[in-house]
Amino acid sequence: MHLTPLPPLPLLSTSLGKSAHITSLRTSTPHSILEGGHTRSIRATAWKPHLRPGELGLVTGSFDGTAGVWRRDETAQEDEGEGFGDGDGGEEREDWEFSVVLEGHDAEVKSLSFSPSGQYLATCSRDKSIWIWEEVDGADEWETVAVLTEHEGDVKCVAWAPAEGDEGECLASASYDGSVRVWREDGEGEWGCVGVLEGGEETVWGVAWEGEDRPEADAEAKTEVEQEDAPKPRARRIITCSADSSLRVWRRVEAAESAESGVIPSTMRAAAQGEKWVVEAVLPAAHTRAVYSVAWSEKTGRVVSCGGDSKIVVYGEVEGGEGKEEAEKGDGEKVEGAETKEEGPGQGKWKVLATSEMGHGPYEINHVTWCQRFDGGEGEMVVSSGDDGAVRAWEVSE
Repeated sequence: MHLTPLPPLPLLSTSLGKSAHITSLRTSTPHSILEGGHTRSIRATAWKPHLRPGELGLVTGSFDGTAGVWRRDETAQEDEGEGFGDGDGGEEREDWEFSVVLEGHDAEVKSLSFSPSGQYLATCSRDKSIWIWEEVDGADEWETVAVLTEHEGDVKCVAWAPAEGDEGECLASASYDGSVRVWREDGEGEWGCVGVLEGGEETVWGVAWEGEDRPEADAEAKTEVEQEDAPKPRARRIITCSADSSLRVWRRVEAAESAESGVIPSTMRAAAQGEKWVVEAVLPAAHTRAVYSVAWSEKTGRVVSCGGDSKIVVYGEVEGGEGKEEAEKGDGEKVEGAETKEEGPGQGKWKVLATSEMGHGPYEINHVTWCQRFDGGEGEMVVSSGDDGAVRAWEVSE
């Protein structure tokens, strides 16, 4: 069961059987049930960003190999304003329309994600491919802009990087082949792989980007000495979770840093024209089986993970960590690339802040995400789903 919140609205989409369920986070009651669009179970969902007020769009990925586009009739006004997301008892909503079927994959759609601008939709599949789609303005039609086939195994997850400056759209994909690939458009409409992140031979189940709100030094307000001592802006970072029970933080090496070091770490293989990424840290061993899902909070910088051991684990970064530190898998085996980097923002050690044992009883927990609270509480909560068919919300104490 896949979970997708829709900030800033109090809605959460989940997949259950052949239907997508939308729940109100304000009242914890059903809001809508979307069904009738797929012939097999829905595996993933994604909200379309930047729509007009009163308009909603959801895409569902299914075991039938298709992605379905759903739209909420913008003329339906019953949930507008303060009452939006209050729920209606879970009946199938007539104001949702299954409008478009995206076909092309030869096997189940495992994950899908919209780019921050909403211009592109990425889908990935057991057929080892990633498709990038673009909607034709005002025509309720979609066109394929790229089919990426460089992975050598099932593609488990796709995730777009948060928007940052004029870098353009950037996509990461995780695969059964043990790698994560980073993809970019070259400015002329062609998409290609610009980096390959390899830290082991086992399946990479999930990938998530660090949020865009990273601290930067205020150069104009500081003296020359202060500027030299000030922390440098953080480079792009990715976190991955794998079948070997490990979670790795990867950092993109900027050109100046790469030239200074003159060495490409063995845990990364870059495309000839591409970016260089290194393992910055391996998070403390907390899981004992495969880690299926990981999420990185934009607001707090905390990381949450879940897996086959029925655990939910929350991690926090300790700034200013230094030296090297070995990490272990749950079975005590040393993890490749398990060392921290030099001092600096975003280059410290990580620690476990909280653990929920048997969060869904004896069942595997297959997805977890951070979600804004709408129930009167402050900050964020963790929402998880498991093989027991339940969705659970968790408060993480400070």
